[in-house]
Amino acid sequence: MKDTHKARLLKELKEIREELLKTSRSMKPEEFDWPPRPGMRSAKALLQEIGATEKVCINVIAGGPPLKWETAVKWSGDNLKSILKDLASIRKETLRYLDSLSHDDLHKPVEMPESWHRYTGPRREPEEMIRWVARHEYYHLGQLIYNRWLLGYNPYKQS
Repeated sequence: MKDTHKARLLKELKEIREELLKTSRSMKPEEFDWPPRPGMRSAKALLQEIGATEKVCINVIAGGPPLKWETAVKWSGDNLKSILKDLASIRKETLRYLDSLSHDDLHKPVEMPESWHRYTGPRREPEEMIRWVARHEYYHLGQLIYNRWLLGYNPYKQS
């Protein structure tokens, strides 16, 4: 594939997801539901937020009906394996959508829900929303890595 804008987006989504999977798969069961402090999200909650955000954002830019954050994803289970499987399904939908876009479609602004206007403005390019999904996932990946580090898993040491 040529080094197109779409190819770079695909590469970024792939690399971030690979790192997320590597980090998540090394978690012990007791880490999965552990919130570092009261009011903070556990690894499970962070992974579910990553999935819900991707589902809601891609649905909006693809022209689907508005989804509620809390119910956007029908989680198949409450454990790490199930959540990672659901994240893979959500990502497949994202990649199908991205693949369906021409270069012009990728940069053609779409209408955003009115409740999002203070964050996105009334219109946003699909390319920008896909980059935002990637940045959001990377942000939470950093939280997962840091939280694991608090438990003694130094990311700079090979296991």
